[in-house]
Amino acid sequence: MADGLVFLFPGQGSQYPRMGEELWRAYPDFRDDLVALDDRLAARRGHGVLTRLYDRSTPPGRPFDDLRDTHPAIFMVQYATARLLIRRGVRPDHVLGASLGEVAAATIAGALDAETALDLVCGHAERVIRSCPPGGMMAVLAPPQLTATEPLLRDRCELVSVNGPEYFVVAGAPDTLDELARLLDARRIAHQRLPVGYAFHSAYVEAVRPEFDGLSEVGTGRPLRLPMVSCATGGPLTALPPGHWWRVLREPIRAVDALRAVASVGSHRYVEIGPGTPLTATLRQNSVASRSSHTVLTPFHAEPRTLAELCHLVGSPAPAAGRSGLAGQTREDQPMLAYVFPGQGAQRKGMGADLFDEFPELVAQADEVLGWSVRETCLEDPHGRLDRTEYTQPALYVVNALSYLRQLARTGREPDFLAGHSLGEYDALFAARVFDFATGLTLVRRRGELMCAATGGGMAVVIGLPADDVSALLARDGRDTVVLANLNTPSQVVLSGPRADVLACRDLLTAAGARFVPLNVSGAFHSRYMRDAQREFAAFLAGFTLPAPSIPVISNVTARPYGADVADLLVRQIASSVNWTDTVRYLLARGVTVEQVGPGAVLTGLTRAIQREAAPLVLDDLADPVPSARASAAPTVRTSAPPVVTPPVVTPVAVTPPVVTPVAVTPPVVTPVAVIPPVVTPVVAPVAAASAPARTRAIGEASAPTGGTALGNDEFRAAYGLRHAYASGSMYRGIASKELVERLARAGMLAFVGTGGMRRPDVVDAIEYLRRRLPAGTAYGFNLLHSHGDPEREEEQIDLFLAQGVDLVEASAFMDVSPALVRYRLAGLRRGPDGRVRAGNRIMAKVSRPEVATAFLSPAPRRVVEALLAAGGVTPEQAALAAELPMADDLTVEADSGGHTDGGVAYALMPAMLRLRDDLRRQHGYHDRVRIGAAGGIGTPEAAAAALVLGADYLVTGSINQCTVESGASDPVKALLQDINVQDTDYAPAGDMFELGSRVQVLRRGVFFPARANKLYSLYRQYDSLDDIDARTRQQLEQRYFKRTFDEVWELVRQHKSADEVTRAAANPKQRMLLVFKWYFAYSNQLALDGDEESTVDFQVHCGPALGAFNQWVKGTPLQDWRARHVDDIGHRLMAGTAELLDRRMRDLVRPAARPPQELAPALT
Repeated sequence: MADGLVFLFPGQGSQYPRMGEELWRAYPDFRDDLVALDDRLAARRGHGVLTRLYDRSTPPGRPFDDLRDTHPAIFMVQYATARLLIRRGVRPDHVLGASLGEVAAATIAGALDAETALDLVCGHAERVIRSCPPGGMMAVLAPPQLTATEPLLRDRCELVSVNGPEYFVVAGAPDTLDELARLLDARRIAHQRLPVGYAFHSAYVEAVRPEFDGLSEVGTGRPLRLPMVSCATGGPLTALPPGHWWRVLREPIRAVDALRAVASVGSHRYVEIGPGTPLTATLRQNSVASRSSHTVLTPFHAEPRTLAELCHLVGSPAPAAGRSGLAGQTREDQPMLAYVFPGQGAQRKGMGADLFDEFPELVAQADEVLGWSVRETCLEDPHGRLDRTEYTQPALYVVNALSYLRQLARTGREPDFLAGHSLGEYDALFAARVFDFATGLTLVRRRGELMCAATGGGMAVVIGLPADDVSALLARDGRDTVVLANLNTPSQVVLSGPRADVLACRDLLTAAGARFVPLNVSGAFHSRYMRDAQREFAAFLAGFTLPAPSIPVISNVTARPYGADVADLLVRQIASSVNWTDTVRYLLARGVTVEQVGPGAVLTGLTRAIQREAAPLVLDDLADPVPSARASAAPTVRTSAPPVVTPPVVTPVAVTPPVVTPVAVTPPVVTPVAVIPPVVTPVVAPVAAASAPARTRAIGEASAPTGGTALGNDEFRAAYGLRHAYASGSMYRGIASKELVERLARAGMLAFVGTGGMRRPDVVDAIEYLRRRLPAGTAYGFNLLHSHGDPEREEEQIDLFLAQGVDLVEASAFMDVSPALVRYRLAGLRRGPDGRVRAGNRIMAKVSRPEVATAFLSPAPRRVVEALLAAGGVTPEQAALAAELPMADDLTVEADSGGHTDGGVAYALMPAMLRLRDDLRRQHGYHDRVRIGAAGGIGTPEAAAAALVLGADYLVTGSINQCTVESGASDPVKALLQDINVQDTDYAPAGDMFELGSRVQVLRRGVFFPARANKLYSLYRQYDSLDDIDARTRQQLEQRYFKRTFDEVWELVRQHKSADEVTRAAANPKQRMLLVFKWYFAYSNQLALDGDEESTVDFQVHCGPALGAFNQWVKGTPLQDWRARHVDDIGHRLMAGTAELLDRRMRDLVRPAARPPQELAPALT
C-alpha cells in the first residue's frame, strides 16, 4: 500500500435515527442507491427500512436498535455514501472495516456485489435473532487493565475491543451490564450502553454457529479490487479468507491493529463513512499517524459540507446540494415542476392500498376527524359509499395528501407550483402549508357534506366542441339554465344545471358533432345553484385563519396564483367554474413541467390535450411575480411524516378570521369536481410547452448554463415531455434494459427497451415493471425489430404491444413497412376536434437508406391497408384516415453505428434525408413535420454538435450506453468495452440476416468473433452443404468455433425450430448449413450476455466507434471506470458539453480568438 485515501466503515453501535438524512435530501443518486436496496429488502422480507429510518416523528434521541432494521440500514447507508463520494471523485486507495462495517468495505473493494452483501447482513441478523440469547455491549472510558482486576468484568463480561489507552468495549448479558453500569457509576467511571441487543464478538454468539456455515464463505477467495484491512484479523487482505464472516462476528475487534497496519505503509487521509466517529476517535486516541481525518455521517447533519470539503481536498469539483435534480445542479439549473391533484371522479376502489401502511398515524388521524375508516372505504367499500360525495371528497383528499408526502419523501424535492382540480385544490393548499393535514380534511369533510345536500341537479361532459361554441349553442337555443362548470380542455367541457335541463341539451350538442356523456351526480356542482352551500361554507370557514401559500398555488377560479385571499377563493370555488384549461396554460407559460400526484391519470391526459390544442398564456401583462425564495419546510402534519418532511410549522386555529364574503360569479362560472373521465386523449407525460412555435435552436443560441436543455427541437421535447432532445436507442436482447429505460425516463430523456431477441414473458415483465415504477404518462418505448422471414413473430409482438397499451415503438431493421407495423400504426388513429388526424400509436423509425426512409415518410401503403381492412385487422374509419399522415412520427437517420449498419456517412445522409422529408411532406400535404434525429457515432460533444449543425431535431445514442451500470450487458463485456478506442471495432455478418449479407458492427479488441463470423459467411458462399467443407476446416469449426460437432449443433437447432423449418432444412443441405452457421451467432451472443469469461474470445458484442471516442473523452476522470457510468449522467454531460461547445465555437466564429486548439475541446463537467 502507498499514501492515499482510506475509507473507514464502523459497525453496530454508532447508528442513529435518520442517519444520512441530509444526503438523502440533497443527492438523488444517494437516494437511488438506497431505494434500489430497499426494494431488494422489501422483496426479501415484505417491507423495507427507509420509511422507519427517515420517520421524522422519531425523536433524535430514541434508540434505533432493532437488529432487523439496523443491520440492513447501516450497510445501505454506508454503501450509498461511499458510492456518492466515489462518483464525485473522492476515491479510496484502501478500505478498512470494523465488525458489520466489513461488509460495506468488502463490497466497495469488490468481494461482493451490493445485493449479495444486503442478503448477507439480513441473513446475519435473522440468524442472530433466532438463535442467540439477549445481550448487550458497553463502552467504558477507563484503562483496559480494569478488565483483569475487576471481578465483574473479568468473570462475567468479555473484552471485545480495545479502542484506546482509556477506552474499551465489553459484551455480556443484560443483567450483567446493568450491574456493571451501577458499579461504574459508583466509581465515577464514564460508560455508555451501545444500541445493540446482543453480545457480539463474544461467547454469547456461539449459539448461532451451526446456522452460520452458509454465510461464512460468502465472497471468500475472490481477488479484491482495492486493498482491504480487516479489524477481524488486524491486517491487510488481498481476498476474503475462508470462514471470514464467522470470524467477523465472533472474534474481538482489532481496530487499533488494523489502523496501525494501514499507517505502517504510508501517510494517509482517513475518511470515516460512519455512522458516527468510532474509528477516527480510535485513530486519534492511539496517535496513529495520518495526514488528516474526516467523518461524513454524524448526528450533527453537516454531510453536504463535508462532501464539498472532501471534493476540494482531492481536487474534484464540489457538488452543489439541492432538494432535487442531479447532484451538482443548483435549483436554478433544474426545470421547474408543478404537482397537480385530481378531484372527484378520480376515486376508485383500491386507491391508497400502497399508502395506508406507510402513514398509519395520519390514517388514524383521518379516521378520528371523519368518524369512519378511510382504509376500509377506499379498499373494500363494503357499504357502497365511495362514490357518494360526502365520502368521496374526504377519501380522495387523504389519498392525494399521502401520495404527495410519499412523493416528497422519495424525491426530496418540493414543486415550484401547485394546482388541483376542484377538490384537488385543497391538497395543493395542504402541500403549500396553508393548513395542516387534519385541518384540510376538516374543511373537505364540511365541503362534501354541503355539496351532497344539493339535489335535483345534473351534469354532463361535452367532448369535441370548443367552449365558446358550446356557450353559443346554449345561448342561441335559449338554454340559460345550463352553464359551463368545468373547462377541462379546449374541446372538453362539463355542463351543470337542473338535471332535466342538462339532459335536454343532448340532441342540440350531438347534432353539432359533440359527444354527450351524462354524469352520475345529484347536484349542479360549480354553478350558481350551489349558492346556498357557498354561504354555509363561508360561515364555516370563518372559524379558520388561512395564511398565504408558501408555494404558488394556481386557483381554479382565476387561473392565477393565490395571494392572501385564500378563504375568499375557496368560497368562490364552490359556485364557480373550474378553469382547468387556463390553469394549465398558465403553468406552461411559466415553463413548468406538470406532473399529476394522486390516483389515476385524468389530469395527465387533460394536460396533454391542452398542450396539443392551445398555446400557453401570454404573461407579459401579468403582475403576479413568481416568488424567488420560499420556506423549505414541508406540509404540516400533527404526527409522523415520511423522509424529508420537516417539523410542523403551521396549524390553523379557530381565531377571528378576516370577513369572507361569497361573491356572485360571472356566468359560465361553476365547476364540478373532476368527474371527468379522460375520454378524449390518451394519457401522456405532462410537458412544458414553449409559447413560440416549435423550432430547432440556432447554433450559438444555447449557452452553457442551459445544460443543453435548449438544444434540438422544442416540438420533440414537448411531444414526449422531455427535458432533453435526447434518446437512447434500443439495444438487442435487453442490453437496453428496463432499468436503463427507467433511469433515463426519470431524468427527462427518452429510451427504448431492447426487446429484440427477448422472450415474451421478459417483454411483459419489462412493460409491467416500467408501468409500475414510472409516473403515469412518462414517455418511454419498446423496440420492434423486424423479423426477416418470420412475419408471425412480428405479428405476435404487435399483438402484445396493442394488448399492453404500448403506444411508442422504435422500428428498426425494416426494409419496408410490414403489415404488422401498419396494423399497429392504424390501431391508434382518430380525428381530433380540430379535424386533424391523431396517432395514438407512435413510431420512431430507424433508417439508413433513402428508399426505406421514403416508406416511413409516406402514408401506409394502400394495398396493405386494404388487405388489413378485408381481414378485419383495422376499422373502415382507420383505413380512411391512414392516407392523411405518414407511417412515422420521428425518423432516426442512422449513420455508421454499432449493431446493424449500412456504414453510412452522416454528412451525406442527413442533408439527403431532410430534403426527402420536406419533399414528401409537400407531396402528401401533411400538417405536421416528421422530426429527423441523428444516430451513429455520437459519443462526444463534438459529434453531437456536428449532428445538430447538420439539422438533427434530436440525438440518439447507443454504444455509449451499454457500458454503464444500468445496461443489461454482463460485467466482463463492460470491462472489455470501457478501454476500447475508435479503431477497436469491426464488421461481421448479422446473425438474423446472415444469408442476405447484412452486416453488424461489433467489438474486435480482445475477441475473435468478427474474424470467425466472416469466415463462416465466406464458407456459406463457397459451399452448398456441410459435407462439402474440407476435413481440416471442418475440424477447426467444430473444435474452435462451435466446441461441438456439426451433428450436435444440428440437434440443438432442431430443438428450437419449427417442424416446417426442420423439414425444409433436411431436404436442402444449403439450408441446413445456414441454420448450423446461424446457431453460432446466437451462441456467441449468449456467451457475452452470460459473461462466460472462459469463452471471451467468442463474445459477440455489438458496438460502434462512438464508445471509443467517449472513452477518450472521459479518460482520466471518474467515468473512466464503467462502474461510475450512469446513462442519465452521460446524457446530461453530453448535452451540457455540446451546448458549451456550440456556444464557444459560435463566439469564436464571430470574434476569432487566438487560442490554442486544445482550449476549444469541451471539458467533462
